[in-house]
Formats: sequence, structure tokens, C-alpha cells
Amino acid sequence: MEQLIIIYSRYGIALLAVLYAVLSLVRVSLSPRKGRHVDTAQTVCVFVLQFIAFLTLCLESGELDTLFFYAFSQIVMFASMMLFLMIYPGMDRAILNHMCFLLGTGLLILGRMSLQQAIRQLIIAAVSLILSMAVPYAVKNWGRLLRRLTLLYGGAGFTALLAVLILGQVTHGSRITYTIAGITFQPSEFVKLLFVFFLAALLWRDASLKNLIVATAVAAGHVLVLVLSKDLGSALIFFLAFVLMVFFATGKYRYLALGAVGGCAAACVAYRLFSHVQVRVQAWRDPWSVIDSQGYQITQSLFALSRGSWFGLGIGQGTPEDIPYVETDFIFAAVAEELGLLFAVSLLVVCVCCFLQFLRIALAQQDWFYRLLASGFGVMYIFQVFLTVGGGIRFIPLTGVTLPLVSYGGSSVMTTLLLFAAVQGAGLKRHALPAEKGADWEEEDWDGGDWEDGGYEDEGPYETPGTGKVRGTSGSGRRRASGRRI
Repeated sequence: MEQLIIIYSRYGIALLAVLYAVLSLVRVSLSPRKGRHVDTAQTVCVFVLQFIAFLTLCLESGELDTLFFYAFSQIVMFASMMLFLMIYPGMDRAILNHMCFLLGTGLLILGRMSLQQAIRQLIIAAVSLILSMAVPYAVKNWGRLLRRLTLLYGGAGFTALLAVLILGQVTHGSRITYTIAGITFQPSEFVKLLFVFFLAALLWRDASLKNLIVATAVAAGHVLVLVLSKDLGSALIFFLAFVLMVFFATGKYRYLALGAVGGCAAACVAYRLFSHVQVRVQAWRDPWSVIDSQGYQITQSLFALSRGSWFGLGIGQGTPEDIPYVETDFIFAAVAEELGLLFAVSLLVVCVCCFLQFLRIALAQQDWFYRLLASGFGVMYIFQVFLTVGGGIRFIPLTGVTLPLVSYGGSSVMTTLLLFAAVQGAGLKRHALPAEKGADWEEEDWDGGDWEDGGYEDEGPYETPGTGKVRGTSGSGRRRASGRRI
């Protein structure tokens, strides 16, 4: 009987994942009011899927510890979801559901490979969720303060990266970690948050050439230190986030073109200067010729993807441990092998839907600080997903970054949960007046907040989406130094 459950549960898990992905796509096009029933269906789907998957894992492992781990993980996720909704009734439930789906998937796969790692990941996630509960309040209500800390964001971020370059430890060939009081963490993960806050605070009101030069200099400093630390994946994420946030702030396509040219030139220089870049490119171009050395990781990942088929081999039936660093760099291959390609594709759909929800929150903002904040976090999140999955399926060379909320890594999990909470805080902000709401707003979605809810003085001019109307300035009446395509 147990063996039958283990064998046939893979079909139920895959179909539930597909159902959740379909609901996620439907939810993107719905307002919070109209999407309430979809949100509820998603929540039920997540926890039913987790029950079936962990039941299978418990039967396969035969260990009582796995059962306790499942119970604790479900309590953490359900309690967090309920507390978030109690504290912030207007919070986007779809993003909460996606967060639980991704986090639950990661805990499941890690629990199957190493229960100790999974327990450590769950503890860090629980602490991070507690900390993140204060983030939406701070982002929503401390907007006036947050936009004035530009120098702090840029200086603290650069200093943290520089300290790791000088004093940090070498991990997998890159100097990316630092240990304080016995706790090892990766500062570049936390600097991602500071970097987006820096660009949003610098460019929200004045995207002039002067500020663009400052932004470019600070971004170049961050990227250069990461390159010298051999953390090329993070360097690429920072660079892409910078280019796209500048484009969002100015609306000028020439900055995209300059970013593309600069990125290609930097890639060529990196290939010429760094031997480890050459090794990764060689393993990407022809892994089969170096299958016993540089190409071993990627070939094993491809084997795992092919073995999984549509419904997977079943939890505990695959061999993900054959892939070096599978718990971090190649977690997607482990998911595809044991849970199937249907589940893996559904997971990607959920990641894309997270990004779309972030953009929806960004586009609903009248305040450009919050618009840049939400869009910047969205870009940083989706590019990290792209780099991880793209490297694992040999679409692009390996970059060594984690799959947010799914891969093992305390710094990555904590940073991603804080990122989700910050976007939720931006989503709680309501600037549009009832008579001026754009086409995407509904009467039930507006919380009645005042236009000057953020409390800052130099507001506007802002164009209300869908109306073509521009509000006048308040305070000193200063206008933006550069035109902006809204």
C-alpha cells in the first residue's frame, strides 16, 4: 500500500501544481476583490499539495523526524499567512500564496535530500518571516524617511561588499561569505535590497543627468567589487537591475541600448581576464567533451531533467545527490527529476506570476519612489530566477546564483522574504483619489487614504493612470528635471 501511494502520488502532485499555476495566471488579470475566491482556492491547493508531498516523503523515508518537520513547516507557513493578513488586511494574497508555494517546494526537496539542511532552512525562514512582518508597515508609513537615506544605502552597500572582498571567506572559488559570531552569511544578498532602495531614492524625483551619473558611479562600484570577488552572478543581477531601473525612471530607450552594449563589452572583457569565466563558457558550449571535469555538473543536471519526464520519478526515487551543489545551484534539476517537468514548468509560471504581481503593484503607484521600488525588486527577482534556471538547463552559462525561496541558503531566503514584504508594503500604499483612480482601480480596492499619505513635501507633478490628468506640485513646487514617460 505504501509503495502504491509513493508511486501514484506523483500524478496528484503534478496535477495540483498545474492547477495552482493556472489559478496564478487567472489571478494576475483580476483585481483583489474579484480574485478573492481564486486566492482561497490557491491557498487550499498549496496546503493540499504539501500534505500529499510530505506524506509521500514520510512513507519513503520511514523516519518520524520527517513527520515533525512537515508539521512544523506547515504551522510556520499557515501562521505567517494568517498573521500577515490580520496585521495588513489589504495585503496581496496572491503574493502570499506564491511565497508559501515556493518556500514549501524548497523545504520538500531539501527535506528529501538532507533533513538537517531542511530544518536549518526552516528555522531561518521562520525567523525571517517574523522580521519581515514589520517591513510592510515601515515601507508604507516611513516613505518620507526612506527616500532621504540615499547616501546611507549606497555607502553601506558598497562598504559591505568591499569588506567581504578584503576579509571574506572563499566559497566555491568566490569570496562571497563572511562569518560573524559563528554565523556565516552572504552580504551581497542583503546589499541587493539596499541597491534598489538607493536607486529608487535617488531617481524618484530627479532623473537628471547629474543623478544618472551618480547612480552609474555607485552601480559600477558595486559591480566591480563583485567581479573582483568572482561573484559574477550577483554582479550581473546588479547590472541588469541598474539598467532597467534607469530605463523605468527616464523612459528613454537609449539607456537600454547603452546598457546592452556595455554589458556585452564587459562580458567580453571578463571572458578574456578571468579563467573561471572561460571554464564556465567552455562547459556551456560543449559539456560532453569535458563531462568528467568542468562539464560534470551541467551534464548531470541535463540527465536529471531527462529522467524526470512529465510526472517525475517520485519523491525519493531520483538521484539528485549525483549533481554537485544540487541544493543551491541545481535545485531546479532536482525538482524536475522527482516531481516532473509539469511541476517544474508550473514552478516557473509561479515565479513569472510573482514578477507580474510586482509590476502590477508598481504600475498602480502614483508615487515614483514606490513605483521604482516595486519594479526594481521585481526585476531583480525575475532575473535571478532566469539565471538559475537558465544555467541549470544549459540555456546560458552557469552563474552560481540560487533559486529564490527554493534553493538552500539562509541569506538568500531571508533576503527574498524581506523583498516580498517590501513589495507588499508598496502595494499597501494608496495615492489615487476616488475621482482620479485609473482604469485598474475599483471602489472596493481603495482604502480611503489621503493623497499626501507619504508625508513628503515635494510631490508631483504626477499623471493619474488612465486619465491623462497631471496633478500640480505641492510644497516648493519643484518639477522633475527630466521628462518621464508615464
